[in-house]
Amino acid sequence: MSYKLEVDLKEIMNTYSKNHKVGNKNGIKRAYHFAEEKHAGVTRGTGEPYINHVLRTARSVAEWGAESEVIMAALLHDVVEDCDVTLDDIEKEFGSIVRDIVDTVTSLSDKDFDSTNGTPTKAQKDLLSDAKLQSKMTSKALLVKIADRIDNLNTLSGVKEEKRIPKAEHTKAIIIPMARLAKADYLADILEDLCFKIEHDNMYENINRKYSLLLETNSNACKESLNTLEQIFSANYSNAALSRYRRYIVDLIHNERSCISIYRQISRSATNLKDDWSSLLNKNNIALYDITLIVSDELGEEKPNLHPYDVFFHYFDRALSSYGFYLVKYCFTTNKDTGYFLLSDEMDNLYRLFVRTELEYLRFLYGSIVDPDSNFSISNVNEIEPQDTYNEKIKVFRRDGSAMDIDKGATVLDFAFYVHTDLGLHFDYALVDESKSKLPKNTRLSEGDLITVVSNEKILPDITWFKHVNTSRAKHNLVKYFQKLGY
Repeated sequence: MSYKLEVDLKEIMNTYSKNHKVGNKNGIKRAYHFAEEKHAGVTRGTGEPYINHVLRTARSVAEWGAESEVIMAALLHDVVEDCDVTLDDIEKEFGSIVRDIVDTVTSLSDKDFDSTNGTPTKAQKDLLSDAKLQSKMTSKALLVKIADRIDNLNTLSGVKEEKRIPKAEHTKAIIIPMARLAKADYLADILEDLCFKIEHDNMYENINRKYSLLLETNSNACKESLNTLEQIFSANYSNAALSRYRRYIVDLIHNERSCISIYRQISRSATNLKDDWSSLLNKNNIALYDITLIVSDELGEEKPNLHPYDVFFHYFDRALSSYGFYLVKYCFTTNKDTGYFLLSDEMDNLYRLFVRTELEYLRFLYGSIVDPDSNFSISNVNEIEPQDTYNEKIKVFRRDGSAMDIDKGATVLDFAFYVHTDLGLHFDYALVDESKSKLPKNTRLSEGDLITVVSNEKILPDITWFKHVNTSRAKHNLVKYFQKLGY
């Protein structure tokens, strides 16, 4: 579906009203007029008024069912960073919830640093801003950040290529992992598809063109099959054999697949991507549509022994099979966290059919963000290299028995630097668990290891120590050490 650039406050208010019968509509209007005044006369690289970006960000979070404070924060998300507005001004006008969201998504600038100690470089400010973003992140702020980034990636036509690529790379390194961590897979996929389009525009266009041709070639058969599915799963379908489960059917949704979804599938099968992609993108290999059957949450409450799949199989046996549909196999998505049925119609067109409860579907869209009790946060933020925050971790233990999370693949020398810089710089050997064997610097850590590091003041690093560390913190400390020596 194409991204709609035109937007106004009325559209946002109408969307909000559909999702919330009662709410702070006046607060949303005040936030809009405040942002409109502060961004007045400012244009973006595309030449459009800056307020349009703000409105589209707010429209997205409204469409996702966000509360009024989140929409207000979306409207105000750039006023502190770009205008003469303070966080105290935001709190005074719109409250602490809005203030905290705006604070989280606001990048650091020169005014946030003491100039007497020197002003950080842009690269340093970017790293510190990412660390701040991660350490303060909440579910509400994540919605605003994702909506902001979706609009940025969709409106890069006025931005030079050398700036578009870094924006996509930053999205993949920082924003998408946050969305995945919150299990907001739908929003993460939107971002990933946009990054794919920016970074691999030729491949994106090739896939999009051939996929569109497949849809066009098979449009009549697919349309008939999709209409049949909608009819069978509708409340008006007359079949006594289905009456037992009919009331548990909430909706049947079908969508075209994204280019990134098709690319992932092709990449798994290809031996040489450049040579194989075209032959792999055909109706015998690629499902043409994604279909989601949404089953009522009441099924689990009323019939705890039944799985939503049981409802689908009931319909398949008593209706779908008689219309020429058949099951090819049960599959998993690339991330291996979601299963689906590969369904075929009598013309051999393939469909990915997902069966989800109402809550499962909402969580697929927005992850833990939809849970009212969500305390989403990011722990152990890596302030030296924020993108390493999402590295897989293992739990190990210090000599005193206290636990510590460290990157999987870390060595005992990495561990020493995590405990204390001096311990790393004067590393002699390590002892693991009850063993008395003196282990060298490059010994890899395993889950549950209890590590004792023995240091020696006479020992100092040499350049080969870089071969024995795998974490950004250890590398950073070694770089600083050699810089002091004039390297």
